[in-house]
Amino acid sequence: MKKLTYSIVTFLLAFFIVTGCTKKNDAISDPKITANNNLKTSGDTIVKTPPDTAQLVALTGDKITLAPGYYQNAAGDSVGISFNAVTTNRYCSNGLLKFHNILDANYNFLIDFLNVQEPLVCHGTGDIPMVAAISFQRSNLVNGSHPLKVTLNGTTYTGNIIISANAINFDWNYSSGVVISPKTLSR
Repeated sequence: MKKLTYSIVTFLLAFFIVTGCTKKNDAISDPKITANNNLKTSGDTIVKTPPDTAQLVALTGDKITLAPGYYQNAAGDSVGISFNAVTTNRYCSNGLLKFHNILDANYNFLIDFLNVQEPLVCHGTGDIPMVAAISFQRSNLVNGSHPLKVTLNGTTYTGNIIISANAINFDWNYSSGVVISPKTLSR
């Protein structure tokens, strides 16, 4: 009798587990649940969309100063270029200056400033200029002239990075929008 009771209990337990597993998609197919609770489905998983906590702030009217830096390879025959970008306008201290940067196969330097991503409610220390470090992969440059293009608010600024044995010069003739300071680095 014990074996029969044990078998019946095991059978009923298995039946309820299987029945429960086949009903897991009921919440996904119920339009009331997905419409009222902002639920999204991913396969057989229900994912609740979190509220937005950040905003993108345009760089309209801003001026960005690029402070150049360099590093020299061990042989001393080439250099790598980097910049620290600093905004003039102030943003939440928890913000991030967003940009794209590329060094193409012909050693053309391209920087595109996009916006500042900051929280909807600033919990930082107040408004400060944004600072971003910009480095380029494979930027071991030999002596010569290398084009530099920077885009800010739809305007493209162009110039050259001129590398010689003793110095790195930035041929950059802008006093607004995007400026470079200093324009000469000694090697």
